Amino acid sequence: MKIFRQLFLFIIVTILVIPFDQIISQNYVGSNTCQTCHSAKHSDWMTSGHPYKIQKLQNGQGPQYPAGLTSTKVIGPHVTYTIQPGVPMPPKGYTWNTVGFVMGGYHSNARFLDTLGYVIWGDTAQYNIPTNKWVKYIQSTPGTGPYQYSCYKCHTTGPSATKTPEFEPYPGIEGSWAESGVGCEACHGPASDHISNPTNHPPKDGYATCNNCHARDRGASFTWNYRVEWQKFTVNSEPTGFIRHREQGDMMFASKHHNANMTCATCHDPHKSVYYELGGLKASITCETCHQNHIIPGHGPDKATCTDCHMPNAARNGDHITKYVSEQSAHFWKILTDPITMFDNVDTTIASGKYFIKVDQNGFSGLTLDYTCLQCHINQDVNWAAQYAANMHQIGVGVDGESEIPTAYNLGQNYPNPFNPSTKIDYSIAVGGDVSVTVYSITGELVTTLVNEFKPAGRYSVEFNADNLASGIYLYKIASGNFSLVRKMILLK
Repeated sequence: MKIFRQLFLFIIVTILVIPFDQIISQNYVGSNTCQTCHSAKHSDWMTSGHPYKIQKLQNGQGPQYPAGLTSTKVIGPHVTYTIQPGVPMPPKGYTWNTVGFVMGGYHSNARFLDTLGYVIWGDTAQYNIPTNKWVKYIQSTPGTGPYQYSCYKCHTTGPSATKTPEFEPYPGIEGSWAESGVGCEACHGPASDHISNPTNHPPKDGYATCNNCHARDRGASFTWNYRVEWQKFTVNSEPTGFIRHREQGDMMFASKHHNANMTCATCHDPHKSVYYELGGLKASITCETCHQNHIIPGHGPDKATCTDCHMPNAARNGDHITKYVSEQSAHFWKILTDPITMFDNVDTTIASGKYFIKVDQNGFSGLTLDYTCLQCHINQDVNWAAQYAANMHQIGVGVDGESEIPTAYNLGQNYPNPFNPSTKIDYSIAVGGDVSVTVYSITGELVTTLVNEFKPAGRYSVEFNADNLASGIYLYKIASGNFSLVRKMILLK
């Protein structure tokens, strides 16, 4: 009888706490239940992109996102843009009363379902955050289509192809899910047994793998299993192309990092945001942790960081920014130094009408020089880049046509990093004005002000000496006009 009363109480509490769209499976308890014991992880998760992979709208109100998040992205000397979560309005022809669900809207783009659960199509049915534009989704002709399990299995927690009573009002959704968005149990597994007895940990096996979603079309039924899909585009009448979005896992699999037993969690904290500098990239490990003294002569940290070249924004989610720059970074790391273009690096024999990045005899892939060099060296071609690429870290090369007047603001990664006791910080000012460069502790306390004065447009360096400070992680920030950017550095004594 006592066991029965406990079980009955648990069911009643669950019903009161968890919204109807989060309780369609007895095995799932919802992320808010996890908050009771894991409040810090839950708080980190709430400001990451995972909870916002799909939202059900209520009472004609638009989607809700974490307040106050904003980030300025700098890609080489020619591209600077700012992102912040949010969608300015519903798609053309709709109001928030006629939109039922919003997919995304946190950092890259937003797509929409109507009140019956059908995906909204059309030439202005997708909002792209980096470019602040409405762009095409699926096709230009307006219409709707079913929201399939193969899509929403990566946008929800506890997805199922089986329709439950709670989802009967949504004929456009081909099935159901336990919780909207990617919640705790999407990675850790159903937690009802854990709630009943905390010593019973969630199953995790089969759940806790980023590759469930950050790799497209995984499975033996796909001829192209573990291959990275590439898509052709045209930008200003010029042919180009980008990797299909959400292929990080397959790129990682085709890299030497995978062979070295690195995983996504080697560099990422999966509970935190990468896009808004909230700790999603672990400060305890950087490229320099394993690849020391690889600065490129002639570039300097304010002109090119490791990730600018080895992880260029070559994956396209909703829109492109330039001919060679899109929204998401590549995860191959390898640069192909031959004088070939992206069109020479794709395989068209695997599946009809599809393009895939080539792999070598060892199963490794890489990116061509148009992605890795021409995003900065915009007046050159791959033949020029190939002269320098093979020995780049020894010989280096300056930015072509570069003057002392940069075309974008930037704050370089300090070098060396980790450092003891001093390090150099490079920065660029595109328009003359008041400039401040400040250093903070990891808890946000001001440590010192390195620069606080008017600076003409140009490229500058400043040294930070931490001889009197304790080892740890520090933040440094630049602010000039409407531009600001924060980076992390590690003092290791």
